[in-house]
Amino acid sequence: MRTFDWVDVAGSPIILNMPSSRRARLLFLAIALIVSAPRPATCQPAADVVAADQPPATPPLTADAYVPITGPQRINWIVDGTVGRRSLFAVGPLATVWQTAFNTPEEWGRDVSGIAKRYAEREADVAISNTLEAGLGALWGEDPRYVPSGRKGIWPRARYAIKTVVLAQRRDGRLKPAWGRYAGNVVNNLIENTWLPPSITTGRQTAWRCSLGLLGRLGGNAWEEFWPDVVRRFRAK
Repeated sequence: MRTFDWVDVAGSPIILNMPSSRRARLLFLAIALIVSAPRPATCQPAADVVAADQPPATPPLTADAYVPITGPQRINWIVDGTVGRRSLFAVGPLATVWQTAFNTPEEWGRDVSGIAKRYAEREADVAISNTLEAGLGALWGEDPRYVPSGRKGIWPRARYAIKTVVLAQRRDGRLKPAWGRYAGNVVNNLIENTWLPPSITTGRQTAWRCSLGLLGRLGGNAWEEFWPDVVRRFRAK
């Protein structure tokens, strides 16, 4: 079926064979009918009418508007933290460059092979720790995600980001000790000791790596809490 177009009407044989005076009167009549046709009310735009029929948007997830995590969301959190774009192309390369600059572990050196080993090690580290944290935490309803505070002011939000390094939401939204996170952080490093070089598998080095895991969580919390504000400011300009 062809789409109706004014050219289809004006160019038809019936119209073209009319006398010019009659065509002018017909054109004037058509214009008059179009102008006098009733218009929709302007008190509410059409877009608003459509929007009014749609269900209200879900409010953003915050500590005060908490919604428990679902099973698929747990799986997505594990996968995204391991092979998501930010993990593969931002955090992973940054951690690799940092460790290569300080030649940690020293047995791997600073050549291409050492860089590849550090990158692969970091991916294995995240995969194991995230799986343990989200899997064990599911037993008692611990949420592995960072849930934004929804608060105002830098310091209240910063304190919340620091506090949620060691605390996590349960199903009722209350903050309690993040036992799954602790287990994932410690057990993960003990597992890694089976293949890491001897220089970083001593008791002190293992404890240090566990501490670095919590410091990394603090950096991630701060990013999740404040980076959306930075993005909004840039978009507003």
